[in-house]
Amino acid sequence: MTISFLSWSGIASFADMDKDGVIDSFDNCPNITNPDQFDFDGDKIGNDCDVDDDNDNVVDAIDAFDTNPTEWADFDNDGTGNNADIDDDNDNVVDAIDAFDTNPTEWADFDFDGIGETQDPDDDNDGIIDLKDPTPIPISQKLTEQYLTDIQRCAILDNETPKLLCYSQLFYDLEIKEENTVDTLELALTLTKLGAVGDCHFTSHEIGHAAFEENPNVYENLRDVDGSLCRGGFYHGVMASYFHDLQENGNDVGSYKTICNDFIGSPDYTKCVHGLGHGLVHYYLDDLSSAINACDQMSFYQGTICVGGVFMQYTDNELTRSTFLEESIQDMCPKSELRIFDYQQCRDNLGLSIAFHTNHNLEEGSNLCDLIDDDVGRQYCHRGLEREINDAKEYKVYDPTKGVRELVQPIWIKENDSNKWIVDFRSPAKISDFAYDEKTKMMQFSFDSPYRIIIYISTDLLPENPTVTVNGQIQNNLEIKHGLYDNHSMIKILPDNPGTVVIN
Repeated sequence: MTISFLSWSGIASFADMDKDGVIDSFDNCPNITNPDQFDFDGDKIGNDCDVDDDNDNVVDAIDAFDTNPTEWADFDNDGTGNNADIDDDNDNVVDAIDAFDTNPTEWADFDFDGIGETQDPDDDNDGIIDLKDPTPIPISQKLTEQYLTDIQRCAILDNETPKLLCYSQLFYDLEIKEENTVDTLELALTLTKLGAVGDCHFTSHEIGHAAFEENPNVYENLRDVDGSLCRGGFYHGVMASYFHDLQENGNDVGSYKTICNDFIGSPDYTKCVHGLGHGLVHYYLDDLSSAINACDQMSFYQGTICVGGVFMQYTDNELTRSTFLEESIQDMCPKSELRIFDYQQCRDNLGLSIAFHTNHNLEEGSNLCDLIDDDVGRQYCHRGLEREINDAKEYKVYDPTKGVRELVQPIWIKENDSNKWIVDFRSPAKISDFAYDEKTKMMQFSFDSPYRIIIYISTDLLPENPTVTVNGQIQNNLEIKHGLYDNHSMIKILPDNPGTVVIN
């Protein structure tokens, strides 16, 4: 017989079970007719028999884009995948500000209770149901709805820098139009919590600029605004505008050391003094040493807060105008020209500024900190970066204006120009009845609540081995640290009851 030399396996190799003209040994779907042999994902399984054509781990049965590995969902059926779709539920509110972006009947949740406003019986979460509430709608909702078109125009921008500039201009204009700073800041905070604004801190700078332009009075602008709103950005903006005007008009800085004194004993004093540092950079322009020196003329703790503001503004300015980022980051904090404390502050605030300039991206920011060639500077940069990223996350889920808040209370022993004679207190407790005897170096004061008390004082004003008593009882649960910058010491007391402290 003429074909007796063929083996059974040789005959089988020419089999074509699905009759599509492609023999089974080469057929990527041997049991399904597919003469075209299409195999989009190249996994040697033909599209006609592949349950996941684009290998995106979503089976074709529910994949609206089964040959696009970057998309699978199209819940509003508009032909655009959810990843590319700026309005997933087609409710005409972009996802950037839509709290329910797969629910076309809801988009707003301005009290952040997880219930959409159309279903929420108490829209502003004030404990009064809307039917009985004379003002049921939070101001942030009113303003969002009023300026929705403008907000969405900024929200859909891809690049963070144009987006930030867009929001900055929007909020500057809103402050001029609305003439109610707290309302405008509440809107900025709400958009931050929604995720539309990465962080309202710098946006609120612009609100501060606009407010000062409308009313060039520092105290009147700050007195009714909680400094914790948008983490003090409004205070920084007001201060920056104040000092910018002084510089533009050729005026001396004058009594800058007392400009925040009206806020002593309030939680906002720290924000004001930090903003003072921002303002001094605007006044002295590129003369960093003059700005630092101006902070040094204040008390120990006032000065450290002020210097923090100086370096925050300085590093932000440098990053903003940098054309060669690697070289700028290396040279930004000249180690040979700065004291150790100032160098550490500069690198720490560089990390903070990098966080804002990278949209709080830890990996991208870490790569920039790694450009610093010395270990100490690199360590402080990473510390500032990570702290800012964590603070920004926490800020979106809690209300910093509520609860127990620390007060900074500087007390003058003598009225003169030396910061040696100022004692700085940090505590949620209010300090009163302060007395100091220069001859014996004994200090006494009262406090109204059993909270931590931190005291910064010139070492020259303390006995060599100070003893601390609270209500007559010697304290062992305390910390005393000498050798701080500018010959200062720190005393930390942890009292169990309110009362009187004596240090001698």
